[in-house]
Amino acid sequence: MRTSHLNALRALEAALRTGSFRSAANDLGVTTAAVGQQIRGLEEYVGRQLFIRKPSGAVPTETAVGVAAELTAGFGSISNVLETLKRPVLDNRLSVSTSLAIAEYWLTPRLPNFYAICDQFDLRIDTTHRLVDLRSEEFDFVIRFGPEPDKSLDSVFLFDGCVVPICSPDFAAQHGLSENTRSLAGVPVLHVKEETTDPGWLNWTGWSRKYGFEYEERSALPEFPRLSAGLRGAKEGLGLVLCGMVESFSALADGSVIMPFGGKSATRSEFSYRLVSLRGRARSRTQDDFRDWMSTESVTYRHEVDTLLGW
Repeated sequence: MRTSHLNALRALEAALRTGSFRSAANDLGVTTAAVGQQIRGLEEYVGRQLFIRKPSGAVPTETAVGVAAELTAGFGSISNVLETLKRPVLDNRLSVSTSLAIAEYWLTPRLPNFYAICDQFDLRIDTTHRLVDLRSEEFDFVIRFGPEPDKSLDSVFLFDGCVVPICSPDFAAQHGLSENTRSLAGVPVLHVKEETTDPGWLNWTGWSRKYGFEYEERSALPEFPRLSAGLRGAKEGLGLVLCGMVESFSALADGSVIMPFGGKSATRSEFSYRLVSLRGRARSRTQDDFRDWMSTESVTYRHEVDTLLGW
């Protein structure tokens, strides 16, 4: 269809919605004759009558009535598009997609530092474990745990993943756990079911084999769906758990949990956390500030982790 018929369709939609050519003309700000001419031209184009002209007024045919709802919805969508295009770009807007763990344990506690350099910003955080497609979804940034992304994306390296055995101080004392321990026989261990595609991630069997610990897989042990839940279990003294550094860092720093086997029992993952954005997309000053701030914060965090682990 030629774009010249859009005006005729608009006249048809208005006539169907308002009930007459005269009311449609008032709605569109044109003359009644103009509405009649546009609809007659559309009838010639589609090859069928859309209104029956009577002395009392034009009555829509069954064909015209059948497309009324679709026409109204279509022009409503066009109006929404125009409003979106007219909407001013908010220079302080930030939309970030990340995992719940990063949002809860890493990003949110550090946001006050960002306020120090940018005190007015509109931050929207979406928490999900799915792989967000920056080409089709309206996010400025995603924080991803994975390999280096392809060349269509810009990425800022934040930090490596890390898994380490942790427990409460009382639990370690109760079971005599120390850097000299080489057996987990009789030690309650907690399992976390949370899945990761990282090839370097270890379960208890793999970790024990790597660090030379005696360990036998046992059934009927507590299992948690998320690392955060495993961390809470460790804090409560339920057992020893392999936990991610992102989740456990603050608890290790404040002493509510410890690494009973020392920092050398921590294993770096093969995947890393990165701040990812779509290459070539224009960014606002606030978005650039956020990207730079994330890079600076990650350098500080990496140093703090290395110090904590004694690396």
